Amino acid sequence: MRIPLDQRRLVAVLAVAGVLTVNAQIPEKNPERNPLALVKSLKCTFPVSATASWKGGIPQAPQVKNEETTFEVESIDAQEGSARLVASDPVYITALLTASSMHFMERTLQGSLTVTTVFTLEGTPGKLRAVRSRHDYLKMSLPGYVSEPAVSQFYGECAPGK
Repeated sequence: MRIPLDQRRLVAVLAVAGVLTVNAQIPEKNPERNPLALVKSLKCTFPVSATASWKGGIPQAPQVKNEETTFEVESIDAQEGSARLVASDPVYITALLTASSMHFMERTLQGSLTVTTVFTLEGTPGKLRAVRSRHDYLKMSLPGYVSEPAVSQFYGECAPGK
């Protein structure tokens, strides 16, 4: 079956447009679309958190705290998808750049997962809104005690550095 020339041209134009659209959406290829692609470090402060857990298998309402948590991320490489938490021993984490945020993922051998998302949305001048979620569960059973998962979420801002 022969496809008319006009239809072949239309298919070619749509294919090229599709490739251009996909490439335009990949932040690494267009760092100007997400300014976080150029950030090499972040100083983050989270003044508010909410922690929830289960008791006897039943989810409990989160407890809100106004205790400040801070940390720094350095050596951010959006292209490589890597970063490092500033600590006495270096903690290497995964960095994922998206269209309007950057996610950092830290996982431990004990089973904890922490995800921090920094949005391109400014909070106070010079700082970007951020949220940090921790998921912890260390299975253990002692007489009169059975461990339960604990989850927490922190709300705050990160100041970018170059």
